[in-house]
Amino acid sequence: MKKTMLRRATALGVIAAMTASQSAFVFADEENASGDKITLTFAFDEGVGTPTEEAIKAFNESQDKIEVQSYHLPQDANNLHDDFVNKMVSEDTSIDVMALDVVYVAEFASAGWVEALDDLYTEDELSAYLDGTVEGAKYDGKLYAAPWFTNASALFYRTDVLEDLGITEVPTTYQGWIDVYEKLGEDSGIDYAFCYQGAQSEAMVCNWVEFLASFGASVLDEDGNPTCNTQEAIDATQLMHDYIGTYAPEGTTTYAETESQQVFQEGKALTCRTWSGTWNTFNDAEQSEVAGKVGMTMLPVYNEGDTAHSCLGGLDLAVNTYIDDEHKEAAKTFIKWLSSEEEEKAFCLSSSQPPTVKAVYSDADVLEQIPFYTDFYSIIETGKGRPSTPDYSLLSDAIQRNVHAALTGETPVEDALNALQEEAEGLQ
Repeated sequence: MKKTMLRRATALGVIAAMTASQSAFVFADEENASGDKITLTFAFDEGVGTPTEEAIKAFNESQDKIEVQSYHLPQDANNLHDDFVNKMVSEDTSIDVMALDVVYVAEFASAGWVEALDDLYTEDELSAYLDGTVEGAKYDGKLYAAPWFTNASALFYRTDVLEDLGITEVPTTYQGWIDVYEKLGEDSGIDYAFCYQGAQSEAMVCNWVEFLASFGASVLDEDGNPTCNTQEAIDATQLMHDYIGTYAPEGTTTYAETESQQVFQEGKALTCRTWSGTWNTFNDAEQSEVAGKVGMTMLPVYNEGDTAHSCLGGLDLAVNTYIDDEHKEAAKTFIKWLSSEEEEKAFCLSSSQPPTVKAVYSDADVLEQIPFYTDFYSIIETGKGRPSTPDYSLLSDAIQRNVHAALTGETPVEDALNALQEEAEGLQ
């Protein structure tokens, strides 16, 4: 009980720091103009604002029992988390359905803030979804959220460079890409083999867990115990550090996605690790100097033959446990509709967000619009989530501080990971 109170007090302390500029707003009239319809409020971030509004409109027009309204939040996972925590701690019923970042499902489920959804899908229905997205929506063996859309990182690379060098097989290891880079002439305009995210941020956490996976390491073991300072984790972090200023830009420790992507768009890097949705930006001639010269492949591994594991992201759909039973049933109806194959296809075409329903990846309409999904499906299949723990927000903060200190050289790698291990064990 003491530990739970500490967690909630910590969450409230973070939320107290939020400014008025982070406030949300509701797209709905004060009066319920839908007569006897049950009114639901669906909360999500602006990053998927337009396609989500289209989906809501389609749902409202598809039946006459439920009216869904919108509650928009800024496009920031931390802001989204803090707003939802604030509401759940106060048992707020102003929102019914939450679009929850996948890493926070365990936290909300363990706190009793979201409804279990085990009765929403049959086993056959769940089998239609990517395994990783279903597992990420569970806590303690129960389903607490519905997979909505997913995401995974990938390695974007310069196809023209490989063609000019006569390289027909795309490298699969870090060293393989370095070998390509070192074959380039001084007039190539390419200054770096890699660009990735090393700023003290959630983006860096995603990069770090991918480096760990390449060495067979992880943040937590299968029993949930911290394994942050194993020799494999130390070696992976050391490599992530050593590339900065040699094969990756010196400024990597200040880069989130936008900054690292800009280096690649300007033609200064051979590869860029970022999220799959960046495909359109990299191939847009108005934004990118390398448009039409970009390919996408799995992240590099350290040893030839190992399996690459991209970091999975995305949003799940969860039901506020404090709303009444009538609204809970209506919320489940809406979630089941929104996560159906037909609607996931429509949302994918509208938003370019990767679906969680497997069949959508082989749909002819989708492949015509987003051809790289032919290769992307295998990246999603082998992807891994960030550590699943009710204390994820606290663990992420510890990772960000300690690993960033290692990447900047402020603290030796082994010392930084020993400090992280101690903090992670304190959260158990």
